[in-house]
Amino acid sequence: MSQIVKTENHPNKKRKILGPIGRFLLKLVNWNIVGALPDKKRIIIASAPHSSTFDAIYAYIVCLATDLKFYFLGSVSMFTRIVVPLPFKKNPDKLGIPHPFGKIQNKILLEFGGIPVWRAKSTGVTLQVIEQLKSKEKFILYLTVEGEMKTNHTIKTGFHYIGKALDATVVPTKIDYKNRRFELMDELELTDSVETDKDALMERYHLVQGRNKTFLKPDSK
Repeated sequence: MSQIVKTENHPNKKRKILGPIGRFLLKLVNWNIVGALPDKKRIIIASAPHSSTFDAIYAYIVCLATDLKFYFLGSVSMFTRIVVPLPFKKNPDKLGIPHPFGKIQNKILLEFGGIPVWRAKSTGVTLQVIEQLKSKEKFILYLTVEGEMKTNHTIKTGFHYIGKALDATVVPTKIDYKNRRFELMDELELTDSVETDKDALMERYHLVQGRNKTFLKPDSK
């Protein structure tokens, strides 16, 4: 595993047990981390392509292995319920099966950096994330910028608005199954144009092979 250079600007979290376990698991599954983090206090890791639940598993192992504190987004139901494919209620924030250990589940996921988001709220997910992170001096936010796993040849614009609102550095990251690695690329300098930044980011992901799809920018379909 490549060693990511960490500085005091990064939200470090030394894990005496889970850190070595994470590094062992990376070697076991033959995955690697390449590239570097910028020496900045606020970082958005914008990852793609997102095509499998394994993406989240590998990202979680990377988080443990690097001894860094990552923040990640999840539906509020994921924090207190057993998530299942079929909803039991029409409310998207009450999917899954409630259980008596929901409070413990919530505490564990919050401790690991989870940010619960409410899909049914009038306040959009992007604004909820900005509200959660604006008071933090430093953070690393992990975003799967496609949002959904299905192939759609595009990405969502939340990375732009969050980055601009919180003065955060965007680090495009390839979830590269062909080479079995997370590749941290050079930072993307945000402009005042959402579409310009979106196109520039999609250019970085073009032809990257995920687990179940290869990312293609729209004009190459």
